[in-house]
Amino acid sequence: MATKAKTADKPIVEELHFRSDSAFLCLLLNHRTKFIRVIDFRAGALPAKRLFIQSVAKRENVEKVITLVEKDEVSSWTRVGFVREGTIPGFYKRSDGHLCGCVIGEKTASVEVTDDGNKLAERTINAAKKNAKDVPDAIKGIAVHEVEASEAETARDQAVKKGLAVNTFDSFGRDAERFYFDCAARRGKPNYLAAEFQDCFGHSLIEVLRSPATDSEIVALTEGLRTMCEELKERGIISAFGLAPSDDVNLATSYTAAGFRKTGLLAQGILVADERKDAILWTQKLANPGAEDDATT
Repeated sequence: MATKAKTADKPIVEELHFRSDSAFLCLLLNHRTKFIRVIDFRAGALPAKRLFIQSVAKRENVEKVITLVEKDEVSSWTRVGFVREGTIPGFYKRSDGHLCGCVIGEKTASVEVTDDGNKLAERTINAAKKNAKDVPDAIKGIAVHEVEASEAETARDQAVKKGLAVNTFDSFGRDAERFYFDCAARRGKPNYLAAEFQDCFGHSLIEVLRSPATDSEIVALTEGLRTMCEELKERGIISAFGLAPSDDVNLATSYTAAGFRKTGLLAQGILVADERKDAILWTQKLANPGAEDDATT
């Protein structure tokens, strides 16, 4: 049966659980972004899983649901209506995470990215690769600092109110740690980044608060992303990933210049200013744990 903690005010991210003799799911429901991440504790393709997820999604007006699984579990999720939408190298340290997504609608089959959507993402990436050539390998004049959560969250609240927030710094996983950076060119407006990581798995979600609006902001964000990835490597994190709108060339330029690459495209995967857009999955392998093991033998 489904269980739900009763509180006077719902948190932004709420955990919902489904248990039966053959299934055990945890749904991380984000009320702000109308997004659900499913964590599956018991393998197997069961219609009951799909029915529970769909019932919660429709009740809460959620449109997008994802789950991250090992390769051998992808077929179980595609059999219950999900679509394989991307891969995160090193998500489980020594194996990749496969992202399966579902757009909740009236039809049983999930909505996939259209041909026009794929072409738009490719145009964005091609433009970003071209622009990234103008971003120097050694960037000077950019200030990057670790900041308190309260400062980043205040900036987040302001960006959400103005419809400028690309990401919202809400919890993506369970029992994860977070740290925050700001980055800015001289006399420029700071942008903010968040990293949510789990030592046990070795992966980190990187979130960028808002899209850079100028060339100097693109460069500043690139340096912020590079610095954050170096910090994650120092903490022993293997893999970094982030989501960005598929039509955002400036944000794609910063990700590309910072060493990220596209490894997926999510149908209606991100909410920006109350508009749901396809999302590029940007990933970077920060270290190779297999090579480290070889070096110590």
